[in-house]
Formats: sequence, C-alpha cells, structure tokens
Amino acid sequence: MRLIHFLSASLALVCALPAQENLELGKMWTFENPPLAYLEKEYGFKPTQEWLDSLRLASIKFGGGCSSSFVSPKGLIMTNHHCARGDIAKASGEEDWLNNGFYAKAMEDEVKLHGLTVQQLVSMEDVTERMNYGVEPTDNDDTISQKRAQNERKILESVRKEGTNPQVVKLFQGAVFQLYVYKIYDDIRLVCAPHLQTAHFGGDPDNFTYPRYGIDFTFCRAYENDKPVDTSAHYFKWCTGQILENDLVFVTGNPGTTKRLLTYAQLEYMRDVWHPIVNQLIDNRLATRKNLAKKHPELKKDLQTEILSFENAQKAYTGYLAGLKDDSLMAQKRQAEQAFQRRVEADEKAKEKFGGTWRRIEEVTSVRAQFEPKRRFQTTGGHPVLAVAMRVLRGDKERAMSSAGGEISKLQRADFVDHVTRARQWLSKEDAKCFGDLEPEALASALESSKLNDPAYIRELFDGGDDAIQNNDDVALVMARGLRPLMQTNAAIDEELTAVEEAQGARVGQALHAVYGNKVSPDATLTLRFSDGIVSGYPFNGTKAPFRTTFYGLYARAHEFDNKYPFDLPQIWLDRKDKVDMSRAVDLVSTNDIIGGNSGSPLVNKDLEVVGLVFDGNIEMLPNRYLYRGDIPRSVSVHVDAIMESLKKIYDADRIVQELTSSSQ
Repeated sequence: MRLIHFLSASLALVCALPAQENLELGKMWTFENPPLAYLEKEYGFKPTQEWLDSLRLASIKFGGGCSSSFVSPKGLIMTNHHCARGDIAKASGEEDWLNNGFYAKAMEDEVKLHGLTVQQLVSMEDVTERMNYGVEPTDNDDTISQKRAQNERKILESVRKEGTNPQVVKLFQGAVFQLYVYKIYDDIRLVCAPHLQTAHFGGDPDNFTYPRYGIDFTFCRAYENDKPVDTSAHYFKWCTGQILENDLVFVTGNPGTTKRLLTYAQLEYMRDVWHPIVNQLIDNRLATRKNLAKKHPELKKDLQTEILSFENAQKAYTGYLAGLKDDSLMAQKRQAEQAFQRRVEADEKAKEKFGGTWRRIEEVTSVRAQFEPKRRFQTTGGHPVLAVAMRVLRGDKERAMSSAGGEISKLQRADFVDHVTRARQWLSKEDAKCFGDLEPEALASALESSKLNDPAYIRELFDGGDDAIQNNDDVALVMARGLRPLMQTNAAIDEELTAVEEAQGARVGQALHAVYGNKVSPDATLTLRFSDGIVSGYPFNGTKAPFRTTFYGLYARAHEFDNKYPFDLPQIWLDRKDKVDMSRAVDLVSTNDIIGGNSGSPLVNKDLEVVGLVFDGNIEMLPNRYLYRGDIPRSVSVHVDAIMESLKKIYDADRIVQELTSSSQ
C-alpha cells in the first residue's frame, strides 16, 4: 500500500483509511493506541494484548538516547556498538576494548558500565484531563503553560518512587498527555562487543547509505542485587529460520524527534534559520576535533567517540535540511496542510476553535526567526571562566570557587573561538558588542589570563562585597556583566515564544483529533513506539538494492579498497576468513518508520523473534523527520546471521551463542 496521499479524498474514504496515509504522519505507533484494524487490513495480522505487552516489556531504552531489548531469560541486552561505545571506552582503563573488542568468557568477567541505566516501560495512563485541570478557555498561552507545568509536577509527585522514572509525555504537540512509568535498571555490565572497525565498517562514507556491511552490535546484561535480572517472562527469542523478502517485521524503540505536525511556516523557519545555525555548529565542531586529533595525536583516543558522533550528526542534519530544500517535499506539505485547513473550515465548531491557529503560528514563527540568533549566540559559548564569572555575578560563591582553577583545554578554547566567530557572522554589529572588539583568538587568550581562574581571588572578591564585584575590570567579569542581562532577556523571550508555540501546536493536534479521531501516529518523543513494515529491497541509482547483503560483499568491499580505512577489517577477520560462511547475510533493509533514537532497536517478526538489529537508515529516510514518505526510505539492520557468525567464528563467544539459541528452543 502506497503511504503518500493528499487530503482530497472524501470523508467516507478518510474514515476507512488510517489518517496518517493522508497527512504523511508516518507509522510510529504508541502502545496505548495500537492500530489494530489497520494491521489486520494491511497484513492480515491482528496482535493480541498479550503480544503487545510482550513486545513492549522486552523493549528497553538504553542510556540517554538509544534503544535496546532483552534477548534471553537472564537479562541479556542487545543494542548497537555505537550506542555503547562511550561507556565501553570509559570502562576500558588501560585496555582498548573500544578498538580491539571485548568478550567476557564467564559471567563473573562481565564488566560494570558505571553510570549507564536502561529503562523498561511498565505502565501507561492517559492524564490529559489532569494536565488540563484548571485551564480556562479565556487563559492566554503563558497562563496555560504555567498551569500545565503545575499539574505535571503534581502528577509526577503522586507516582514517583524509588527505582522508577515517571514521565508525562506530550503527544500531538500537547493535545494528548500520557503518564509513562519506567522501571530503571542501573547495574549494567558489558558482555561482548566487536572491534570498533567491524561495527563501523565503511565509516562516514557508508553512513546513511545502503547496501551496507556494518556489524554494529553489543551485548550487555542487567543485574539486580548482584544477580542477572530474571527476564524470562518477556524477552525476544532468536530467529533461527530463514528471513525472506516481503516478511512482516516490527521495530520497537525510542525514536527521538520527528516534526511532522509542524506547519508549513515552521518548516520554512527550520529551513532558513534553525538548520543553517545548527548545521554550521556541527560542521565546525567536527572540523575542530579532527584538526586537534591530527595536530595532537595524544588527544585522538579521547576525541574519537566525539568525532564519530559529530560525523553521524553532520550527515543526518545535512539530510534533514536537504529534505526541507526539496521543493516537492515542501509542496506536498503545503497541499496537505491546506487540505487539513479546509477540513477544519468546513466544520463550524472546529473553525471557531481552531480557525486562526495557523495564522498565529505563522506570526510567532516570524518573531522566532528574528530572535533565534540572539538566543544562540549571546551566551558564554561554554567557556569555563565565563561560567565562573556568571556564578560570581549571581552571588554563588561556593560553586564559583569549586569550578575555578581548572586548565582550559585546547578543545574548550577552540570551541569558544568558533562560537565568537560565528556569533559575529549571525548577529548585527550592535548585538555582537557583548564580545568586545578583540579578535576571537585574542579574546580567548585574554580570558585564559583572567584572575577568576584562582579560587583565592574569588574569595577576595566576595570579601570585598557587591561593589568590588560590580566594579572589577577583570576581562571575564566585564564580559559576563554585558552578557548576563542579554541572556536573561533572551531566556524570558524564549519562554514566552515557547509557551505560544506549545499552546498553538496543541491546537493543531486537537484539530487533528477533531477531524480524524485516533487513527493517526503522533510525532516521535524519545518514548517507546513500534513500527510495522516489510523486508524489501528498493530501486536506487538506476539499479536495485537487494533486501540483504552477505559476507561475500563485506570481504569484497574490503578487498576493493585495499583493506584501507574505513573499509579495513581487523586482522582476526582476515585470519579467520575461511571459517566464515560467505553466503550468510550481513545487513538487511525494511520499510519500518525510524529516526534517530531507534539505534539499537530490535527488528522482530510476528512471532516476536529477533531477525535484525536496527543501526541506520538510508539517506532517503532522513527527510522523514519532517514529512513521511513511505516509498524509498529504509531501515538498515544488522542481520541475525551476521551476529551469530561473529560470535561463533570470530570471537569464540560460545557462552553467548548457547544463551541466545537455547532461549529460542
């Protein structure tokens, strides 16, 4: 079924078909509102509540921004290597497990990843009425925002208890609110991780492309009371059968952010202001880190994970912006929005309540576009000495003294220089006066000579009273005194604009419900969703991409690039080449709807067996952030065959193979 239509269908047709087929809202379904009729009509499959509960409880949020799943009865967790690599690097100590891989031969050898938590969604409750308690039709947007914030605090206080994380989730931009309660597991240990280059094969050139050959997996384990967590009630079994083209598959995970309910005016703002600023920041941060790693080899290990993250972000955000610059995408958005507005205008009650919403959003977006550079650049730029100066001005003596005295790193200096350079590009001459007249490099040097780097000097300042602080001519204090009122003003303006945007955005969501009911998929909010799709290749570059790649292709690609980075294989993969079954699959693609945050998501069949591990999407998937287009975008997953071949033939991880396969019997 083609998922790109406009809103020109009759009301009867709209009632018969899921509304996301008309609004390009995609297929990121919430568990409290599963599209049962749609799934049955589309695939002849109607999941039971037991099936949905198992799908939900076996799926877990990994760290702060990834997904993962339980894949054995003993708390074994599967996620991407790139989701865990920062934690692996921190746990390595003198070793280099990030680059060389890790395998715990026995359970007692599994290594704790300090600070890492995973979260399991254990309950959901609609709290829309409670969030809107006391909100009156005559309230302005700021008042509505304040009342909802108070209501949210009360809701969270009523359910918060040790070992859980309650969260009020805003869906449809605030038309609906759900209370999600997560169980937290905070003893997570590393079990097995491949070489970085195995997971990262193809590097930045292959990122967001397909065909792919990345074997991007890691296994961890959740513990409680120093014992593996009992997950026998809900975990995904390992698929040991064939995975064929056109098979029905599901992705569960925590997609980070989609913006499909934004208006046309808001997408123009994102295209013309927000993305240019953010994309430039990512480009410059990446260049800074690469230059430092090249000039100072001793910093390379510390900068490696940041470089990889910024490379990923650079390609992703370039793709997002390219989508907004696509005239066909923007025309499709305008047509869908106009048809939506016509539907609202045709209903007198809806017209009275929502008719002016799009105009109000356009007005506030125009203000936001003019204001955004000030909010972004009239700041400290992350400079630690300026941060100390701000604490001094706030009268926070203890924090000012405790944070002073540290050495300004080369990275901090370079990032600040870049911040000031870009500030002068984006701000008017008048607005950039807060940075003075010195060139960025000279300004950075001046801040490094500030006396505020000395805790004893800060004590003297406070002993001299407020006058001593306000009249001091130290370069950091002078700049902070100029920046502080600007930052306060900008924060107040931002709060006011955000309140209007949220209130008007909620009205768009409410209008959507008034017209289409519950047959729609809300924007992603870094909370648990599931997405349906099929395993399928697709046409590209004048030919066709296969639904799966194999080890023949992996070794051929390494050979064709003379085994040079980023297409090189670790030596053990070359030494054991003859052991690998070349016909086995490495990666596969499916039509599931994903976005950043789905990294580490399990790809499962309707029997809840793992068939793959999502680690990327193709380049055509990126504009889906703003408008769902369901023809060529694909989810890219590591095939279970690749994981099993790696464990068996390369890493001799028989213990993990046995745990995965015995749990699947």
